[in-house]
Order: sequence, then structure tokens, then C-alpha cells
Amino acid sequence: MSKFDNIIGYETIKKELMQICDMLKNKEIYENLGAKLPHGILLHGEPGLGKSLMAKCFIEESGLKTYTVRRNKGTDDFMKEITETFEKAKENTPAIVFLDDMDKFANEDEKLCDAEEYVAIQSGIDNVKESEVFVIGTANNVRKLPESLTRSGRFDRKIFIPLPTSDDSYKIIKHYLKGKKVSDDINIEDIAMMIQHTSCAELETVLNEAAILAAYSRKNSISTKDIVDTVLRMKYDAPDNFVKTSEDTTRKVAIHEAGHLVMCEVLCPGSIGIASIRSREGHSKGGFVRKCRELDRRPFEILVSLAGKAAVEMYYADTRASGCQSDLSMAADQIRTAVSESCTNGFEFMDVETRFSASMSQNLNSRVEAIIHSELERYLFKARDTLIKNKEFLEKATDMLIEKETLLHSDIRALRESVTITEVFI
Repeated sequence: MSKFDNIIGYETIKKELMQICDMLKNKEIYENLGAKLPHGILLHGEPGLGKSLMAKCFIEESGLKTYTVRRNKGTDDFMKEITETFEKAKENTPAIVFLDDMDKFANEDEKLCDAEEYVAIQSGIDNVKESEVFVIGTANNVRKLPESLTRSGRFDRKIFIPLPTSDDSYKIIKHYLKGKKVSDDINIEDIAMMIQHTSCAELETVLNEAAILAAYSRKNSISTKDIVDTVLRMKYDAPDNFVKTSEDTTRKVAIHEAGHLVMCEVLCPGSIGIASIRSREGHSKGGFVRKCRELDRRPFEILVSLAGKAAVEMYYADTRASGCQSDLSMAADQIRTAVSESCTNGFEFMDVETRFSASMSQNLNSRVEAIIHSELERYLFKARDTLIKNKEFLEKATDMLIEKETLLHSDIRALRESVTITEVFI
């Protein structure tokens, strides 16, 4: 069994690490073809993605003696440790120097990153360059590191670790559920879709919190509701203290969220990961809809933004209490960006925009706002027309939100498949 099997998902990155590890273990094969071992690897990305785990798997698979450097001392002692670590590695080759959380080595901001700690690291790397010492480092924010340190010749391979994809999230969740007692209604795909763009560490925490919730309730297993309640509390700031107000207000909120949901699913089927009418912290009314993948066209995003308002206007004259104003503002910003990118109305808006605050005339500003207002009206009409053509879908989604409060990916898929969808062309 390879040590890399301990890394769940991230197949492309694992292959890259395995290749470099193979070069360490079989240098002659590569040297016969003139290939040289890269000068170090730097793994970087957001916290909690398993960068240190990947580095440790690489180290264990290589079988080489390793010297680790982490910031746990004052400046003078830490500088001494850096120098001594590289010297020890050079005296005991072949060896690896592991620089963990490099962006925490110095208390410098992004504009002042030539700290003496980084200078010491650079000197250490240069000192062992001609010996059999390999360097691997990790960092959350690579911008805090000086370019002189991260350049080729010191770190030839800079590997970005992204947030897990939906497929990786599925594998990671499945891994973390091992050893936990879960009910038969657990749908791993639903869990993965509702917590997209989440770090591995946070996925583990969410599932552990769900287990705590189930145990506190003296259940025999973790249910879907335990996981949903945990996700709503931790990811969406919507704890389980939701109290429905009047029936009319609840229906208005449900229609609003159903509008967003239906528009997303008409334009891009399977794009919604979770939809809820549960109020979030700091929001007195209103729910939310979250996509599990981004829409691939800006006009789609604009229509989705306006769909909540368009849906409410189909049934109510007063839209003020349903979050419509924030949707309008978002749509206007998206249209403004689109106008900027396309230079609408025959003038080079991008050139003008760069000096907007200083010199753009009031007349030109009025022209731009008139275009935005016109586009807003056009998109709102299109959103309303789309929802009218898919009224059955809208009303079924509204009723289901009122009944269940929160809809998961599988609920929405089943709902979508139960109605006739009228597609729209943008």
C-alpha cells in the first residue's frame, strides 16, 4: 500500500507528487534521459486542505530522513534553528527538509516580505543545492513569501491545492463517515452538494458535529436531519431556531426562494445544492438558495438574481418584505459589469471607467445608468416570462419549501423531473 493512499481525492496532485517521489527513489532512470530532480516543491492553498498531510505522505513514501522546520521559537532561536537544520540535512544526505507553514515564519505583511527568516531559508536552500537534500514547503498564503524565495531554482514546482471538487468532496465525506453509525437515509451526494467549496478539515468538523447532535438527542444513528441542521448552522448561519411567522409571510418567502431555485434549474439543471426558507443570523426574514456549481453565463446570473422578485410580483403587489431590493442591487451590479465589459452604446466604457470618479461627465454617467435601467427592465421581463412558462414548477417548489423548510439536491432533482420544463433562450 502506498502512503499516498492516505490522501483522499486530489488524484492529479497525487500523481504529480508520486512522480517526484519516484525521481527521488530512482534517480538513475531519470538521469539517463537527462532529467534533473526539481529544486523543491511548494504546496500552497487555503487552510484545512491537507497540505501538511500531502507533504508527510510524500516524505514517508520517499523513505528519506527528514528534518522539519516550524515556527515555534523567537526570532533569534528560530534563525539558529533554520541554519542548523539545513546543515544537519547536508551532513546526512540523502535527506529532506520540510518547511511547514512557511508564510508563518515571519510577521511580515505582503508588502514587506523580505524578512530575515526568509533570507535564512533562501541561504539554506542555496547551501544544499548541490547536495542530495530535497526541500518541500507548505504555505496558506503564498503572496506573503518573497518572490526571491519561491522562484524557480529554489522551488521549481509550485503546486496549488484547491478546495475539493464535488467528486473529491464525495470521497472525503465517505471516508469521514467510516466508523460512524449513520441511518439508511443518508445520501452522500446530497451532503457533498450542500457543502460545496468546503475544506477537508471543515467537512470533517461538520460530520463530527452532526454525530454530537445525534448523540445528544440519544439517537442510535446519525440521520440526514442531523447533518442538515449542522450544515445550516455552521455553513449558512441558520441555526435550528427557525420560527415561522404568519402563513402569508412564510409563503412570500417561499415564493421568493422558489423563484431563484426554478430559474437556476431551468437554465442549468442540477445546479442547486440546497434551498431553505430558514432565516439566517442577522436576517429577520428570508431564506436562501445555494448553487453547487456556478452558472457559465453572466445573463444566467442576472436572471437568477431577479427571479425572486419576479416570482413574488406574480402573486403580490408589495415586494418590499421579501429581499427583493437586495436582489435588484445585485442584478444592477452584474449588468453594470456586463455593460463595462461589452462597451455598450458605442463608447469605450472601459477606458472611461478608469477615470470615472475624476472626469466622467454627468451626462455620460446618466447615459450609463439609463442603459443599466433599461437592461434591468429587459431582464426582469425575461425572468417573469420564464417563471410564467414554468408556473407549475414554481408553485410545486413553493409548496415543498413550505412543507419541508429545506430542500436538498435529490429533492430538487425529483421535483424537476416531476414537471414539464419550458426552456428559455437567452
